[in-house]
Amino acid sequence: MAAQKRAHMLRVFQQPPEAGTPPPPPRPTEPPEATTPLPSPPHTPVQPEVAPLSASPPRTPAPTEAVSQPQYSEVPSTSTRAARGNITSAEIRSMWATYKVRDQLGTAEQCIQFAEENGLVLRSTLCSTHRTPMPIYSKGNSDLGSFCCRMGQCRTKSSVRRAKGTWFENAKLSLPHIFYLKYCYSRRFTQFNVQLEDYFGGPCLSSRTITDWCSYRREAVVIYQIDKQEHVGKIGGPGKIVQIDESKFGKRKFNKGRIVEGHWVLGMIEDGSEYLRLEVCPENVRFAEVLIPLIQKHVIEGTIIRTDYWKAYDCLSSYGYEHQKVNHSDPENPFVAPDGTHTQRIESQWRVVKSFFHKDNFNNPANFADLVVEFLWRKSILKNREHPFTKLIDAIKRTYKQK
Repeated sequence: MAAQKRAHMLRVFQQPPEAGTPPPPPRPTEPPEATTPLPSPPHTPVQPEVAPLSASPPRTPAPTEAVSQPQYSEVPSTSTRAARGNITSAEIRSMWATYKVRDQLGTAEQCIQFAEENGLVLRSTLCSTHRTPMPIYSKGNSDLGSFCCRMGQCRTKSSVRRAKGTWFENAKLSLPHIFYLKYCYSRRFTQFNVQLEDYFGGPCLSSRTITDWCSYRREAVVIYQIDKQEHVGKIGGPGKIVQIDESKFGKRKFNKGRIVEGHWVLGMIEDGSEYLRLEVCPENVRFAEVLIPLIQKHVIEGTIIRTDYWKAYDCLSSYGYEHQKVNHSDPENPFVAPDGTHTQRIESQWRVVKSFFHKDNFNNPANFADLVVEFLWRKSILKNREHPFTKLIDAIKRTYKQK
């Protein structure tokens, strides 16, 4: 039926008009826009548009120009993270990765050579009797071997284990596994990732083994970072400004209410620098008897100290500091005082610091202070664009100095 209707309408439209029938009126057109282009002059052919010629001929490279750059030159990488820090391709290629640890530290011989080159173990030592270098002998399943003198009466003496007094003393894991765990700690791998990325055969590493070795490495990092802070000295000075604030690290009890269980941490940072100091408050209190000694430990007398209106800071002027305060309860401007005093810089650090910690570690009194020091260590590495695995080797080398 629909096909018949279409055929009938086609015949009607195709019939010629009858004689005397006026032509149909023209169809109405859209009104012209306000900016109608001017009509072309009559009998003037429209000229085709021609692309304008370039003002200057195309540039050809000079014969002295380099056609291509070296593969790993000082050209910044195009990745987002690398572009922020302007890291070059050569710097990226020089960093440690999992495949490099596997290829360069996959055997005991490679690990021993790496440990000798980086000062983790002694290459040789002298006999206390004959004052001559003692050769190295492999004994049992020891990867590093032992020093033993074979001259005169020294033959009957016991040998000296090469691992004595080093990071590898009393280690039951193989050297490749030890260096693999070092790399995993430097990259902050979770226990699952440590077991997943383990390229050695055999059974998976136990959670207890991973946790114990992580604690050993953190101890070396803490000792290294504290020595570094003591070497740098206190922050501030006459005419310099140090912002101080305290924050509670923890979580709500049963995830309800406003009561927060955790640790009070005192933060200090100098204006115009990246010198951030963190201290866990003893006894988990923030009284003047606790905060003032911590401030004196890190801040030079005569420094301009800016804090909030917490009452424990009211006695800072009597300890040789110039004290400026900002009232966070001011309804008009709770962030900046009328004289320009503020603590926004130290307060902005808390979010960064807390994001470093896992929730389970907030209420752990055993290693929370060590985690705070570890954060400062990693922050300095990120600032100097260094690799954490290399800095971990430096920390272990300085903690376990070889004579």
